[in-house]
Amino acid sequence: MPSRNLPLAGKQVVLGVAGGIAAYKAVEVCRRLEDLGAAVTPILTASALNFVGLATFRALASNEPLVDLFDSSDPIPHTRLGRTADLIVVAPATANLLGKFALGLADDALTTTLVASGAPVILAAAMHTEMWLHPAVVANVASIRARGYMVIDPDAGRLAGGDVGFGRLVDPERIVEAVLGVLGTEGSMGPLAGRRVLVTAGGTREAIDPVRYIGNRSSGKQGIAIAKAASSLGATGTVISTVATPAIPGFRLVEVESALEMHDAVLARLDEIDVLVMCAAVADFRVAEIATSKIKKLQGVPELVLVENPDILLDAARAVRERGLSVVMVGFAAETDNPLANAREKLQRKGVDLLVVNDVTEEGAGFGHDTNAVWILGADGFQQRVERSSKDVIARQLLDDVVELLGRSRDAGAAN
Repeated sequence: MPSRNLPLAGKQVVLGVAGGIAAYKAVEVCRRLEDLGAAVTPILTASALNFVGLATFRALASNEPLVDLFDSSDPIPHTRLGRTADLIVVAPATANLLGKFALGLADDALTTTLVASGAPVILAAAMHTEMWLHPAVVANVASIRARGYMVIDPDAGRLAGGDVGFGRLVDPERIVEAVLGVLGTEGSMGPLAGRRVLVTAGGTREAIDPVRYIGNRSSGKQGIAIAKAASSLGATGTVISTVATPAIPGFRLVEVESALEMHDAVLARLDEIDVLVMCAAVADFRVAEIATSKIKKLQGVPELVLVENPDILLDAARAVRERGLSVVMVGFAAETDNPLANAREKLQRKGVDLLVVNDVTEEGAGFGHDTNAVWILGADGFQQRVERSSKDVIARQLLDDVVELLGRSRDAGAAN
């Protein structure tokens, strides 16, 4: 019996495996879901057996794998599984599988179960680039998402036959995180379903000695609000934070302290995200040499030599372009003078999609408050004012703009 403390304890999960080279990753998905307490029932298509074997799933899953409806001792296994499943996840979801599901076709055990179920569905797409961008596949994915189901876009990388491009099944960890997000988050089939979001929060601390540091007034409240809102809209991802952060369904926390630590943590994750929101207040400078022991007052007034910290957002935007990644980039700017003029210059210089700027001298805005007042500026000339509101409201407005940009990016990819 799985421990009740496990996050998926008592959950019935159907794991669909379609016929693609990425089917081997479904084995790891099955193992991880079982480790989290889920009772997994694998359903394999006949073509999936060309890539993986039933014996492996029998050894890992709680329930007997299903391939053919007529080989089961249950006369109507698809109806039973469809009714009892808390969630159905298909990995890989091939172009053929997506097409059948979009049209409601049911000609094998997997598609029949999908059509017979009212449970949430996650489809992790995998296929060659040309197939993923084919107008029919684009339309099928749009139709599936419009009905409230989650489709996880494939990653870029090495494909079958030595090709390189978009179409690679995402890592099992990401699929499992999506499952955790769906089963643990109300509304997680929303417009960010299947999207991976990275949010930075808090103000960095630059050590002077083991006791003291250079810091700023950032509380991290706005970044945490953004991560919570992203979770409620169906996203999964990561919060890189310098402050205490509550558990957010579907998001993992990476704790850092300095700008250098945050820089490395952000750049290491660019390949696995769809959206970067750099909300943290990052120190522009750090101490050149950190004292190894506490600086004593009797030693006199210390002379601190400062050096410039790396610009995380600028470096991230450059890396996204150089690697050919598709990431919506969002920056933040706290200003005290000429906020709009300074923000427009920063938006252009850093090469990001959106920049959120606020005048921290405004009443009820900026660091430490539960409210804020901002402008949201777009690289295309878009400008939106959000008057003083809760940081939750501002987070939701910003993510609405992000969702629109993601839609444009998808349409542009299909057109190309």
